[in-house]
Amino acid sequence: MSKYDQLLNSLTNYVKMKKSLVNIDFSSIEQKGEKMKNAMQRLNEIVKERGPLLAGLDPNFDKIIDMWKVSNDGIINPKDTETIEDKEFSIMIDFCLDYIRSLKKEVGAIKINSAFFEAKGMEDVYWVIAEYARQQGLFVIGDLKRADIGNTSREYAEAYLNVTSPFDAITINPYFGTDGVKPFLDLAKESGKGVFVLVKTSNPSSCEIQDLDLLDGRKVYEAVADMVKKWGEYTKQNDEEDYNLVGAVVGATHPKQAEELRKRMPNTFFLVPGYGAQGATAKDVSVNFDNTEGGAIVNSSRGIMMAYQNDRWKDKYNSKTWKEAAIAEARRAQQELKEALKAKRQDFEKSN
Repeated sequence: MSKYDQLLNSLTNYVKMKKSLVNIDFSSIEQKGEKMKNAMQRLNEIVKERGPLLAGLDPNFDKIIDMWKVSNDGIINPKDTETIEDKEFSIMIDFCLDYIRSLKKEVGAIKINSAFFEAKGMEDVYWVIAEYARQQGLFVIGDLKRADIGNTSREYAEAYLNVTSPFDAITINPYFGTDGVKPFLDLAKESGKGVFVLVKTSNPSSCEIQDLDLLDGRKVYEAVADMVKKWGEYTKQNDEEDYNLVGAVVGATHPKQAEELRKRMPNTFFLVPGYGAQGATAKDVSVNFDNTEGGAIVNSSRGIMMAYQNDRWKDKYNSKTWKEAAIAEARRAQQELKEALKAKRQDFEKSN
């Protein structure tokens, strides 16, 4: 299929998509326009009120289609002239909407990964799904990892951090330095929205760059942490804020480094990947939080989305009951994390 045909197909699918999105009030998008309360302060309140778990939405297209085929026995209504291939677009949309609807009472925030939508030419769908999540009352993080030279970063920032955007915060890459990051900071100050900067990521090979030694004795990730602290001060609105608008992505798979970073960045809110499917435990995660059970939120994507395949749930759930499995896993993980944070706070109180 040519690029032109792909574009026409994408536009056709976008029209089809509207059938699945009839419950979204698009008119409310125009009603937004005021600067919001400090995003990280709001997120900290969500953690305190609803729990430390964040639901990640990384919708692997092929796996979702396989789930649909299994749960529907690959059968299409004889009166339906569409093939499975024709249905793939709406299947993807329905999965995302069902995921959000199922978990909106279990978590207070969601992180939506743009790559899985972009890979299938569904960039427009990404924005619509984010808007739907916002209207369901969730704090919405756009997992973008964007950054570039200054003028390009400015366009990214304008797109994702303006006051009418459905995103409350986004993830960005610090590799371009201050002139690549500052446009995001400026828009965050204007809108009250947040940016999470990659500091110590959860993937195994992160050490290849992030753990390199600098001439001044710091590791690369430590230098980035110091920059994040500086950038956060730039966005600070007043002295009463516990957390500024610049957060840090700190992987739960590196608990020792995370504990050091928590001390290094006391007024920085942490977004913590790596819990669940990547192997980090609730105890590993707890070092990212402050001693009041706040200051961080923990992401679980595959662990929730594909919970029916986990050893813990596979005998009880299957691809037809994936939503029930996701709810069960979210509740379990939320409780496990709360208990770990409570234990950490009690240890702190005993030692002080």
